[in-house]
Amino acid sequence: MPNQATPPAFGKPLRSPDFYIHVDDIVRALRPMSTLRRIAEHLNGLGITTASGLTWNRERVSQYIRHRGIKSSTQ
Repeated sequence: MPNQATPPAFGKPLRSPDFYIHVDDIVRALRPMSTLRRIAEHLNGLGITTASGLTWNRERVSQYIRHRGIKSSTQ
């Protein structure tokens, strides 16, 4: 059984697919009516950290949206 503390191989996701689905759903729901800062506050309020375990801020939300290819509903 592999060691759970071992970091994933380079380029592999840091969290389970369920983590990304959950965060994607939250971001998609809030993005049309919220600022990046408000989305970060919401995620932090829920106790959800970034994939690397950091707290959310507007820059991290922006990077997440760009990296995941999340489109706003107006696009």
